[in-house]
Amino acid sequence: MAEDWGDIFKNLQMSSNEQDILRGDYEREFVDKQILAEENTDIGEDNEDYIENMLKEEEKIAIAGLTNRLPLRTISLPWLLEARNTAIYNIVYIGGCFGVRKITVYTAMIYVDRFLSSVPKKPILPIAKLLAMACLYLACEQFEEYECQISTSNYIGSIMSMKSNIITQFRWIVTFVTPIQFIKYFLSRFCRDLSRKVYAKSITVEIIMSTLGDVRLMSLRAFIVGAAATLLASNPNILTHEMIRDEINALPQKWLIPIDEVCSCYDRLLETNKHRLDIS
Repeated sequence: MAEDWGDIFKNLQMSSNEQDILRGDYEREFVDKQILAEENTDIGEDNEDYIENMLKEEEKIAIAGLTNRLPLRTISLPWLLEARNTAIYNIVYIGGCFGVRKITVYTAMIYVDRFLSSVPKKPILPIAKLLAMACLYLACEQFEEYECQISTSNYIGSIMSMKSNIITQFRWIVTFVTPIQFIKYFLSRFCRDLSRKVYAKSITVEIIMSTLGDVRLMSLRAFIVGAAATLLASNPNILTHEMIRDEINALPQKWLIPIDEVCSCYDRLLETNKHRLDIS
């Protein structure tokens, strides 16, 4: 079974305040607050205007040619997978040890995949770790109140230079959309059992984080992964494709949701996450 980077990160994150890694009192207090905030703070909104704005952001990213194209590129450039694996290892372990949020790690991997989808066709394995640290730093700037500890590294100059190269490669478009940002809305639509809502929220995040190592799932639109993951966590029974279609068809038709893609994503997430689900 492939490594579940979401579980690995969760374990590192939860134990980070117990690790002796030269933290002072302020840093330990920050990690504690981060973990507490992640459990109690909702990301996103549960109204249609918010979703439409997020869909527009997805469209802007697509128009700019910054979507994840790794599934196709790795066929002819297999070294990309090795570079990606090195990057994900470093993002998960560095992020986990320093208590960053799950959405920060997920966003960092979006940046890695975006970069690898557009990088020239030459191996970049020697700088894969640097790429990871720069993408994590960039993601930390979006979400973390406390500047990521990698800023104290002896390699800060190289990290900042790589971050600049990444932003240039992105044509200064660092906009991102993650499935986590859709959870609050989808829970309000799919989770009708209020007693299950807290569980469903937590499990939905875990399901989404479990996709970090799956190039194909990470290349899907965030909206699709968010919908499929929330459907999976919100229901005590496995849904048929017909039931999924009914749920999706109840959403605004103008969103033009590709139902077959949601069904396919649901099936894949069920296959890889059944061990953590309260489902039958």
